[in-house]
Amino acid sequence: MKTIKLIILAAIGIVVTSCDSNTYSEISGFTATPTYEANIKPIMAAQCTSCHSANGTEPSSPLENYQEVVDYAESISCRIDGQDCDLMPSSGRIPQVQIDMFNLWVAQGFAQQ
Repeated sequence: MKTIKLIILAAIGIVVTSCDSNTYSEISGFTATPTYEANIKPIMAAQCTSCHSANGTEPSSPLENYQEVVDYAESISCRIDGQDCDLMPSSGRIPQVQIDMFNLWVAQGFAQQ
């Protein structure tokens, strides 16, 4: 019985000590200085341009390039948050880390590269 307890304690110790202590930014890919090319463009491509493009269901408000995203940034920020505006995308709320990244990019002045 004592041997089983020692084996269990050793196994727990191995599991606990093998865990990495990564920061939130390392896990999420969040950066303190987002740029359109590196951070925002991939979010737009994954979450928005299927509808907001020339061939999408919302061709009158395209989000396919830097200038279009900058032009609609205030509206995008409100819609991805969904608190004061209708939530977008229609499929549901995007991950909070992407919302935070977009809002930080806006607050820091829309860095392109």
